[in-house]
Amino acid sequence: MKEFESWCKTQHGAKVKVLHSDRGGEYLGKEFTVYLKSAGTEHKLTMHDTPQHNGVAERLNHTLLEKVHAMLHESGLPRSLWGEAVRHAVWLKNHTPTKALDGATPLEVATGKIPDLSCVHPWGSRVWVRTEGGDKLGGRVVEGH
Repeated sequence: MKEFESWCKTQHGAKVKVLHSDRGGEYLGKEFTVYLKSAGTEHKLTMHDTPQHNGVAERLNHTLLEKVHAMLHESGLPRSLWGEAVRHAVWLKNHTPTKALDGATPLEVATGKIPDLSCVHPWGSRVWVRTEGGDKLGGRVVEGH
């Protein structure tokens, strides 16, 4: 619940009016339900085992999963980094234009700032990370991704 609360607060004062979800246990806890009521958020639930009722969300999940597969395959990094890949895919989605917002980005609509993608590198690119220690002639960087 704290993650949901902090997410709401970081959305530049945005208020969630309606939360549409499946009947997953993570959405049915008493503490979560009480929080939604106190925040004035209506909670709508779909029928059990009917992902077609969550069409937009299911499509987004499918699209993000395809991006994660592509990023992991292209980078050659292990599957265990799937969470970081999803986070990056969502970041990219929020920073790129969409037809649903008439060519604006979700970030632009939420903040009024146009995102700068000029320094974005492909996910999983090789980088050098400075480390503490080492000696005068020894290396002070390690390879990372």
